[in-house]
Parts: sequence; C-alpha cells; structure tokens
Amino acid sequence: MSARYFETLRMIEDIATTLGNQNKLTHKGPIYHVKVDPNQDTWQVTCLGTECVDSSYKPLYRGVETLPTTLRKKLVVLNMLEPQQSEIEGVGLRTGQDSFWVYG
Repeated sequence: MSARYFETLRMIEDIATTLGNQNKLTHKGPIYHVKVDPNQDTWQVTCLGTECVDSSYKPLYRGVETLPTTLRKKLVVLNMLEPQQSEIEGVGLRTGQDSFWVYG
C-alpha cells in the first residue's frame, strides 16, 4: 500500500474527532496535519490543499529541533492548549495529545 494511503488513515480519527466536537478548520490556505510520536520524537507532516504542490515541508522530521521554525512556533502555541479547544486563527487547532492541524 502507498504511503499516501497510510497518511489518510492517520488523519481520519482526527477529522472525525474535530467534527464531532463541533470544531471547524476555517483557514483558506494550506492546512497541515501533524502527528507526533513522543517516544521516538518523530513528526509526520501531511499537507492538505492545492497549495501543497509548493510546500517546503517534508513528510517526516526526526527531532523537534529539525522542524522548520515557522511550523515549530505554531506547534508550541497549539501544544499549550487542551485538545479540541477552539482553533486559534492563523495558527490552527490541537486535536489530541499528539496531533494538530496547523495553518500554513
């Protein structure tokens, strides 16, 4: 199976949880789904939207220090929230202990 298939499966739970909690992703540009494995300090990044063709983000980062600065700053802000609180305009939404929607 393709890597794209597993990326889609990884996001399904977060999509359902987000919609089930009446949250919406209102950003008009690219949206990134970020899933972290805290045990291995790996960060999986999946871009959604037509703008993704030009995305400079890689699909996997090993270590928080390897994340691009803009992405890392937004994740720091989102990490301070409890999961499923309202989105922060221009930043994104935290969906779980280890998953985020980040606005590009």
